[in-house]
Amino acid sequence: MLDQNPELLQLAHRDWAQLLSTSNKGRQADYTSENLLRALIFKCREQESYRDTVIRIETSEFLRHFVRLGHKSVMGFTLLSQAFCMLSLETIGAMNQFITAFAISQGKITSDKYRLDSTVYETNIHYPTDSALLWDSFRTLARLLSEIRNQLPVLGIKNRFHDKKVKKLYTYVNRNVSSKSKATQRKVKQHYRTLIERVRWIHGVGQAILERLDRAGYEAQLLIHYLPLVQKVVDQADQRVLQGITLAADEKLYSLFEEHTQLIKRGKAGKPIEFGHKILLAQTGEKFIHHYQVLDRHYEDKDLLEPALDAHKSIFGCLPDVLAADKGFYESMDQIRVLEKDIATV
Repeated sequence: MLDQNPELLQLAHRDWAQLLSTSNKGRQADYTSENLLRALIFKCREQESYRDTVIRIETSEFLRHFVRLGHKSVMGFTLLSQAFCMLSLETIGAMNQFITAFAISQGKITSDKYRLDSTVYETNIHYPTDSALLWDSFRTLARLLSEIRNQLPVLGIKNRFHDKKVKKLYTYVNRNVSSKSKATQRKVKQHYRTLIERVRWIHGVGQAILERLDRAGYEAQLLIHYLPLVQKVVDQADQRVLQGITLAADEKLYSLFEEHTQLIKRGKAGKPIEFGHKILLAQTGEKFIHHYQVLDRHYEDKDLLEPALDAHKSIFGCLPDVLAADKGFYESMDQIRVLEKDIATV
């Protein structure tokens, strides 16, 4: 399939061109885009970790041949991880379209049966309490500013950040926030107030140092990235904890490092709240996922049915004969009767 669809490799190489760029002296990169793409295909197919993927390829003559390594040693797991992260969402979507078109042309999949379902892919974050987000903000800015101070002594940065004192504030709040004692709750609120003030202070220091870097002609991309997020963390903690204001779910930041994370309530037993992204998956009768969508916000399943049918029709040129979906994808029996005019079995 890879040999018959060189577009797949071209798509991947477009994203990896910078990663695999040659040096000014003309030294070629150790690994080609084809090596990386084939290794990642094996990783995803076998659901292995990056480390185990490298080990299995290194110790298998068949896998070394599949990855086209020749006499070269296998790539490091760090390079493999970087390559996967550099594949854009648009590239992965285009790859899926090419594979779908190829599968249709080969008669591997048909349009007869269509199954829809939605799920949540959770991001790898800790539970987003206000105190934890404030501590994440402080320690991240303290680390970045300390690195700038050590690498650029010419700027004359003299600030000390006292990480341990701030961590004690966070630890006290985290351990006592659920206490029923009124005296303890008053102390928790005092510690919260001090914690917010400390994070607000280091945010101001970061802004001042960023301006100093700009005047000196230096760039600090990580500082530029984190400062607005820290400001949002401080604002929402001040509103929620000190002012008692309830914020809407889509107005809150749930992670400093995975800032795109959304809060999703699906009413699942044992897991009423999930943090991540809702995903729509659609597959043919052959269990091939020919359409998927990572949703930018929480949509009800019933709002996803019509666009999913349009996607199926655009791929195959017709609607399916059989449609299977959970009850959340329809509002009433009237909607099913409308669908049955074009689809034999719903």
